[in-house]
Amino acid sequence: MIRARPWALLVISAVLMFLGFAGFGIWPLAFVGIIPALFVFDPLETRGGFERPPGKHFFWRALFFGYVAELGGFYWLTNTLVDFSGFPVVVCLLFASIFYLFQGLQFVAILALWARARARGFSATPALVAAYLASETLFPMLFEHYYGSAFHPVPLLMQIADLGGPMMCTALAMVVAGALYDAGSTWTRERRVPKLWPGIALASVIFACAYGAYRLHETDARIAAAPQLTVGVVQTNMGLFEKWQNPAMGVRRHVEQTAEIAQEHDPDLVVWPESAVTYFLPSGLTNVRDWRWARRLGLDRVQVPIVFGALRQHVTAEGAEQDRNTAFVTDARGEIVGVYDKTYLLAFGEYIPFGDWFPIVYDISPMSGRFTPGDDPDAVPFTARDGRTYRLSILICYEDIVSTFVRRAEAQGDPHLFVNITNDSWFGDTQEPWVHLHLARFRAIEHRRFLIRATNSGVSAIIDAAGRLTEQSGTFVRANLVGEVAMLEGGTTLYQLLGAWPGWVGLVVIALMGFLPARYLPRRARPSALDGSASA
Repeated sequence: MIRARPWALLVISAVLMFLGFAGFGIWPLAFVGIIPALFVFDPLETRGGFERPPGKHFFWRALFFGYVAELGGFYWLTNTLVDFSGFPVVVCLLFASIFYLFQGLQFVAILALWARARARGFSATPALVAAYLASETLFPMLFEHYYGSAFHPVPLLMQIADLGGPMMCTALAMVVAGALYDAGSTWTRERRVPKLWPGIALASVIFACAYGAYRLHETDARIAAAPQLTVGVVQTNMGLFEKWQNPAMGVRRHVEQTAEIAQEHDPDLVVWPESAVTYFLPSGLTNVRDWRWARRLGLDRVQVPIVFGALRQHVTAEGAEQDRNTAFVTDARGEIVGVYDKTYLLAFGEYIPFGDWFPIVYDISPMSGRFTPGDDPDAVPFTARDGRTYRLSILICYEDIVSTFVRRAEAQGDPHLFVNITNDSWFGDTQEPWVHLHLARFRAIEHRRFLIRATNSGVSAIIDAAGRLTEQSGTFVRANLVGEVAMLEGGTTLYQLLGAWPGWVGLVVIALMGFLPARYLPRRARPSALDGSASA
């Protein structure tokens, strides 16, 4: 029983971690989820009836903790791999497990760095904050996700993201978790409660709330003063393969729902989802205005500017043909006035890693696409009913969760509005569409712009410049969304200027904690740590 106790604590901690994250959304757990794991791995803790794990035992326990946490957060990945890749279920289960193990290594790094800093005499709180931020900076993620996204249900706490991205929220979660652990572990050993780090944690929460209240008020004032446009979003909820099997019906449904919106609301812009048009449009449409294609799609019937996703055959200057996942923008007459080619392609869905080196893998996985990425995230202009021209930064699929890419797009295009078109139906009736939505909301806060999301089957939404959902659909339902958006400009945030700077600060701090010469260590350092016996 004594030997089993650490594993039970790790399971509890991992479950609390993914229940507190975006998706399950029990956000208060984000403040406490990692605490049981800290109790297991702290080299200064002597209570609990079990030895703190040295060497390889540390690694396997930490990897187990990370695996369970990632499995709970990304349980939907197996289904996605089956739909995307066409591989057998057993193979997809293997791939998913490899992904969970790989992502679990992030927790091995966090806990190893934290335990080393603890063994060298540093307080649990700053060591935890620094280790977690450093890992979110350096560890590669297939789907970019920061633990601070757990606070998406609380707009008041989300606002600090414009200072340093969602890492600011991660830091808030970890400073509270570290302070609670510091207080609890100190009390069990010494029957006293430390004041410094619990006080800093309380001050951090107060600052986050005060700053959030200020930014919400300031953002609302900017929204009220900006030009307002009416935007519609079409969600047809066609089956995963239905629109590919009957492309004409898919286009017709989008046109019909657009006509409904146009008749009732006279919108300035209507947004269709990714691959709303499932056949290839010729490359020439990017250079000339061709009424034949407008009539074929039915865009000449609705008389409203539209953003829609389609496939495009791009011809390079050398004459090579490339398949691209593209967003087209039309004017009110149905003429195509701009395009954007997706830059970040989805592995196994739009390309297979190393597929250009080993083309045979495309024969093994016939469901996988073979697309070429775009290279220009510049904004696309469109003209509204008031005659003014506005700039749109279009993000396709999961590009809206890649914070560095969106920052680049904002810097290059200076958009008035972000538009994301995606197709999350691949993930089935799981929590992934909701996770995708909530991760994307932080882009609106980082840049203080509205974000429109059009999806095939949900969750479509209109997100304001404070990350709040002003309109949203359900999943796997037919829906027309209509809402007012403010065309904001200016108002540079600290995140736009410096990017995800908290991670680099955390990296420097944890490096100092872990590798300072012994003469600079706090007096309570454990000598065993300096010979590596307490490290991973």
